[in-house]
Amino acid sequence: MTGPLMQCGHSAQAVDSETGQPVCPICVGVSPGAKIPSRVPELTGRMAYCTYGKGKGGVHPDGRPVPSSIGLAFFEYRPGEASDRYYCGCWGWD
Repeated sequence: MTGPLMQCGHSAQAVDSETGQPVCPICVGVSPGAKIPSRVPELTGRMAYCTYGKGKGGVHPDGRPVPSSIGLAFFEYRPGEASDRYYCGCWGWD
């Protein structure tokens, strides 16, 4: 599941069990922006790197960046940085 971009900067990857609304499971309980949708910025030309930098088992096994997209797993838009982050699956999915 990938939902809207939230104000915390991550794409929503879960649903709040009380409200049924999209939520960022990484930031819920830590950042109020985890429950507030944000507009999707222009991502054309931006690249995203795996948060863990290992690369193996992910979209690009050699660790190269991929085009930024809120459809990437655990995508994090980082407006003050040159690139964004996501999780490529290098540590598994369970």
